[in-house]
Amino acid sequence: MANVDLRNPVVQKALLSLLVAAGVLGVFYFTHLLPFGYPAQSERIDALKADYEKKAAELARARATVADLPRFEAEYDQLHERWTTAAELLPTDRQMAALLRKITLSAQETGCQFVVFRPSSPRTETYYTEMPLQLQVNGGYHQVGSFLAELANMRRIITVGNLHLRQNAQTKGDDGLTTTADCVASAYSLNSSPAPAAPAPTGKKGGAANAHKSS
Repeated sequence: MANVDLRNPVVQKALLSLLVAAGVLGVFYFTHLLPFGYPAQSERIDALKADYEKKAAELARARATVADLPRFEAEYDQLHERWTTAAELLPTDRQMAALLRKITLSAQETGCQFVVFRPSSPRTETYYTEMPLQLQVNGGYHQVGSFLAELANMRRIITVGNLHLRQNAQTKGDDGLTTTADCVASAYSLNSSPAPAAPAPTGKKGGAANAHKSS
């Protein structure tokens, strides 16, 4: 390649023309092309940054959920166990046949004998239904106490009311049935839907009196 004579006026003019052209192109790029391309790139970068931050937040929540999963499972198991216990204490169906068998078995296991075993009419309240049983049992004093304790300790809620203890007048003395217990044992079931409220009094007497005054 021939040596370029920088002292040559022609070469100097050519180099000066190249420098001027490069400067013009640079000014044109920075004043015309760059202002149009930079905002688009900036918007894209902002969108990518926002998407990255969103994905990072979702990932953090997912990691927190996975970390808390054992705690959630333990809480669910506890709630399920409580619900199972509550369903046994206050079932939604009456299950009277099974209840009567359990009461009969409790009397047999404690050595008591039934004299009266009579279910009464259910009494429906707003949220539950009461199912009373008229009971009369004969047994020894401690046997009767054990029977009442068995009723109170059943898995299902049973209340004992109107309890009367007296000496068994019909005992033979050698059978051990020295005590008679009369009581009302009530079981309960949860209503599937609240019972309708009782209708308010119509006030017929007041209406009749007003009608009489108006006449």
